[in-house]
Amino acid sequence: MLRRMSVFGLRHRRGMPPPPRVVRIVRATLLVAIAVTAFLLVQRFRVWQVPAGMDTDPALPAGAYCLVDRAAKGLRVGSSVFVASPHGEVVSKVATLDGDVLTVRNPNAQSRLPDSASFGALPRSAVLGVVLSVFASATEPARGR
Repeated sequence: MLRRMSVFGLRHRRGMPPPPRVVRIVRATLLVAIAVTAFLLVQRFRVWQVPAGMDTDPALPAGAYCLVDRAAKGLRVGSSVFVASPHGEVVSKVATLDGDVLTVRNPNAQSRLPDSASFGALPRSAVLGVVLSVFASATEPARGR
């Protein structure tokens, strides 16, 4: 009796391909799942380029491309970050992290760009993204980390 019951109103026998309606439903569901996943990934991760003249972190040369986590889930002391400072967007490293307040320091002491020593602590919401990976630009040679 159970073998003769239909799925979605169509009979299906062993060894036979699934009914076309079931195949369409599975394909549509899979396509929607892929589209939603891609949308969520694009919203969270971005590729940003280090601006020209940015010499705050020797590991992030000017013109290099960085894969950035905009949700800043992996934020910790020592993380390279893009932050919105009072002097504009800066790429630096997190020096201290106390709850929702952080300070950034430039590893390059000769950098002409400011860090928290000049503008003070920043709220965590000032973090635009945490650098996950660095890719060399077309003009810069590749560097190992």
